Amino acid sequence: MVTTYPGRNGFGSESNRCSKGAQVYGANNDILERVGLRRPVSRANAVFITAVGAAAILLAATGMSTIPLLCISLSIPAFLWGIRYARARAVTYGESVAYVLYCDVAILIGICVVTTTGVAFVKLAWLLAVSAYVSLVHGRVAVAMQSLVTTAGTVLAVVGAVSRDEYSAAALAAAVVTMLLANLFAGLVIYVGKAQFSEHADGRDRLARHDVLTGLLNRRGLQEAYEATVGVPGMHVTVVVVDLNLFKQINDTFGHHVGDQVLQRTAHRLRSVVGPDALLARLGGDEFGIVVVGDAPPDIDYQRAVEEALNSASEDVPVSASVGVAAAILPESDRTTIHTLGPIVTHLLVEADGAMYGAKKAG
Repeated sequence: MVTTYPGRNGFGSESNRCSKGAQVYGANNDILERVGLRRPVSRANAVFITAVGAAAILLAATGMSTIPLLCISLSIPAFLWGIRYARARAVTYGESVAYVLYCDVAILIGICVVTTTGVAFVKLAWLLAVSAYVSLVHGRVAVAMQSLVTTAGTVLAVVGAVSRDEYSAAALAAAVVTMLLANLFAGLVIYVGKAQFSEHADGRDRLARHDVLTGLLNRRGLQEAYEATVGVPGMHVTVVVVDLNLFKQINDTFGHHVGDQVLQRTAHRLRSVVGPDALLARLGGDEFGIVVVGDAPPDIDYQRAVEEALNSASEDVPVSASVGVAAAILPESDRTTIHTLGPIVTHLLVEADGAMYGAKKAG
């Protein structure tokens, strides 16, 4: 059965409208979200900036700043940022950039107006914490720029110490090297951690979207895959549903381990039939689904191809299947239309499933 569907207006990808930095920020936050760390990181940031603001005010009020009113004024927005990061709503890319800029400017000014070198290095440690945040959620360009800011803060702290004649050259060198090594180590840990988080998140996503036994997409994975696919006018969409016949008897006669082997062989044989570009899924039990999208209808008799493939899968355990096919052609009335395939494929799956049951009843 071939059906023609009306199209939808085209839409632009959100990622195409975003800057590269925003895309990287979104990807890093997506990793944190998938491993359950986005909210904890946001809360930790809220605690950090609030504590820094309070500490800066305390230091300014106790004579640790040459311009205390300036430091106090610069510290007040820290509490507002703390409130923002404590909220459940995710921090946007623009907000994050503004937050980092605020921290950098406020801390650098604070380093310039301290009265002791010890306080300067305390504020430099705050700057290293900001660098760690940038390394965690932003991209390489932002990390490089933040490294320049950290270097500038280090130079300011050293120049201030020399001008006040508070530390020996050896002590300053040791302090600077320690701070730089701490920054390098923190960046390395974050880099490795993000890679592991990404791998862990990808593994969880694969388990959520793939059938463990056959390695094929599961029903959820298939749905997400075709919903993310777009088509152009004149494109052909074909959906095939395959259901093994008498599979329960195979389990009862030979055991479930043989039944599992049959399902695995079936998945392998179906992949050889449909090729690497088709979407192939185990819909559940002994039922499989195939979605093929192309400029022309598939030049294949699926009923015959599936039967031949399954019959050659095993000589000891003969397998046959009932096959249902449904197809649609995207209309060519508007060549600029972009079709989302979600509703179309969902409808075709229902049609193909009905055709499969009709074939099963007909024998």
